[in-house]
Amino acid sequence: MNHPFGKEEAASQKQLFGFFCECLRRGEWELAQACVPQLQEGQGDIPKRVEDILQALVVCPNLLRCGQDINPQRLAWVWLLVLEKWLAREKKLLPVVFRRKLEFLLLSEDFQGDIPENILEELYETLTQGAVGPMPDGNPRRESCTPRLSSEAISVLWDLLRQSPQPAQALLELLLGEDDGTGFCHWPLQNALVDLIRKALRALQGPDSVPPGVVDAIYGALRTLRCPAEPLGVELRLLCEELLEACRTEGSPLREERLLSCLLHKASRGLVSLYGHTYAEKVTEKPLRATASGKVSPDHLDPERAMLALFSNPNPAQAWKVAYFYCLSNNKHFLEQILVTALTLLKEEDFPNLGCLLDREFRPLSCLLVLLGWTHCQSLESAKSLLQTLHRTQDPGCDELLRDACDGLWAHLEVLEWCIQQSRCCKSLLNLPGQVSTVSVQYS
Repeated sequence: MNHPFGKEEAASQKQLFGFFCECLRRGEWELAQACVPQLQEGQGDIPKRVEDILQALVVCPNLLRCGQDINPQRLAWVWLLVLEKWLAREKKLLPVVFRRKLEFLLLSEDFQGDIPENILEELYETLTQGAVGPMPDGNPRRESCTPRLSSEAISVLWDLLRQSPQPAQALLELLLGEDDGTGFCHWPLQNALVDLIRKALRALQGPDSVPPGVVDAIYGALRTLRCPAEPLGVELRLLCEELLEACRTEGSPLREERLLSCLLHKASRGLVSLYGHTYAEKVTEKPLRATASGKVSPDHLDPERAMLALFSNPNPAQAWKVAYFYCLSNNKHFLEQILVTALTLLKEEDFPNLGCLLDREFRPLSCLLVLLGWTHCQSLESAKSLLQTLHRTQDPGCDELLRDACDGLWAHLEVLEWCIQQSRCCKSLLNLPGQVSTVSVQYS
């Protein structure tokens, strides 16, 4: 091939582009992929034409020439990864709908025979809309024309959750999408799932036998729920109350530990907070009422009284769980709340309860509490009680700097006590002549 003088590079790139297109026509995918990095550095309209071809390979996988060892969807996924690298070099973002469509097509291969063809088409149509529905609280901020799934499609998805929880969960996560403030989230589908979960919870507490797989379906549906950053709807609040009631019912097949593990994911942080708030309202009152009146002063503020009551519980696991939900519902870190509670007890010179609060897991905070509360001691006896409670009874393995500081305070306290004793002795000696004369008068 003849190259015009001075335009050898452009002619070489054009020839490479032709070779790239020929490899695609023959189905030589590895050779075609090897051409992509160099074509991206090409001149003129070659990079744009290559990018259009890559997008076409992803969007229309059924038109690709495939062998027996790979299907069009899997081949399109390979080209999707190539397109992602291409756009990353150009500092562009891949349209979300490309990946979502391919993920659905790949997942649908596992559901052949489990989902009717017309339901698959309905789900795919809903997925490709790429729009968002109304918020659960009725906020019209993101109105759209997202089609609602038919009752038959919802029923098929629920049955799939009962029979194959993990594949069904992956499909639901894809259909629901992400709620990041701008992304897709199919709120009508989520509302339908919430209704199905609540219906299943009522069935668990009823007298009739429950179909197999209902508990797994509840867990799987909870893993897929998204929780908006905006005020939550009434349905989610009722769901949390019913979940809590179901877990606390004797003989219930639901386990709270597993239920919480289903809720602890990034898209459901708001739902965890809502469950914690519900738990704190329903459960935290009982330890407070059950605590003996001699252990918790009624003069304490509610947060301090609550934390002291919780950690007076002989069951550490229960105390930690209730304290976690209590602090979560009040938007406070539990260590901050423990320090505030301890300082309140210190100011009131309630050293028995202070020692009880810091007796177990929070013992490493003892020296820190001594330094924070030292200025609140109103007398020498108060300072001695503080050090005896939090410093002299601590483990030797605490922080060395804090321990040395507390040792210094203890030494200063001993010096001060010695000075007071000496001043009393001196005062008694100064009053000796008066005492002698008084005795003489009395003797006379």
